Amino acid sequence: MAQILSLVLIIFVILLSTFSEVYSSPKPTKVETEDDETKVNIDVTHEIASDWIWRGQSFGGDYLSRRNNESYKEISQSFTYVPNARVSHHSGFFFELEGNIALQNRSDRDTDQRIQSFSGGPSVDLNRLNERLMAGNIFPDQKGHSLFFDPNNGVYNDKCSPDLPQSIEGNQCAVNPSRVKTYNEKNGMGRTDGLFTTFAYEIETNKIGKFTVGSWWYFKKDRAAKYTWNEFFIWWELPFFQQSLAPTIQTFKQTSSDDAGGYGNQYTSFSISHTFFKEKLIQLNMSSSIGYQWANNYISQKSGVNDVTNNAQFEVNDYFLSLNHVYRPDIYLYDNERFFYTNSQDSAAVTNLSERDGRTVDPSRLFGYANELVYQSINQQNAPEAVTVLARDLYQSQNIPRNLFWISIGVNQRF
Repeated sequence: MAQILSLVLIIFVILLSTFSEVYSSPKPTKVETEDDETKVNIDVTHEIASDWIWRGQSFGGDYLSRRNNESYKEISQSFTYVPNARVSHHSGFFFELEGNIALQNRSDRDTDQRIQSFSGGPSVDLNRLNERLMAGNIFPDQKGHSLFFDPNNGVYNDKCSPDLPQSIEGNQCAVNPSRVKTYNEKNGMGRTDGLFTTFAYEIETNKIGKFTVGSWWYFKKDRAAKYTWNEFFIWWELPFFQQSLAPTIQTFKQTSSDDAGGYGNQYTSFSISHTFFKEKLIQLNMSSSIGYQWANNYISQKSGVNDVTNNAQFEVNDYFLSLNHVYRPDIYLYDNERFFYTNSQDSAAVTNLSERDGRTVDPSRLFGYANELVYQSINQQNAPEAVTVLARDLYQSQNIPRNLFWISIGVNQRF
């Protein structure tokens, strides 16, 4: 259904805009003056969005689901302030900044609901801790088992290393009883704040259209996070149907060595847009784009149609309301631990059984007493390992949403 709606919208825009171009008057030619040679424009946009979605991926909603132990949803309430400022010169050079700042749930919280000896550490088995304290020995037993318990596997973990110093963070052999409690994970939405920094140059020609070449960097507030990368890009605004469709091809080449963001080495999109009721009190701008990912990351190396994005933006003077939808046809591009990785910045990734089935770990099925009972029950069945793994996967997995919807409101300013 979503594919059909996207196709209908694209055809609708093409037909209406082509009809409009046939009967529209020629665009007047701009007369350049001496003042234009030194003219600098500053354009600023203030936007509040229900989620910040870029290239088909939710930057806020998915993170919020992990923070709050909720299933991934098509519609999120991860409200984000998205400021944008562009300084452009008549010569074609421009510098642009675009940020994303979470407006809610910015603080850290206890997500895994486990008794630990430090934030992000493994769970502590309180019964075994008490036994060790009564025996006067809190170090590993003869089998190398420590006091830390992994309820997902039903075993005591073996991360203890007697050769390391006896410190809580550096070595998991010893447990400081005074520090055994619940801890907040590093998962506040404030850690998702980021900034695009763009440097680019526009080249306009009479016959072959308009080109934009440049580079951008994306920086995240939390340097240990998965998003910090650099891309070079070239955009080509095709020379035909510019007044009606504004067809544009954009291609981006990732050059940063950090592939932890899940993005691959090249992304290419084709977009069209048209504004209805120009010069009226209320204008409607409709746009559609389709993006192809040549490789989703350096490990998985999966390619396919990354996203089909549609936007309908109503404008009244400088104010706007935007209704947005993205369809992700090749969902296996998102099926990896780089997109749906951990519940916090300091915890280990949860194993994704398959990167081809379009399913990922459901955050609502990981932690809490009810889930722990289910996992312990599965582990106590003495079934073959393959059956146990399958049972855990069936319980904790969900389908990755193919459709995402969000709205935004904002205002444009020019200085």
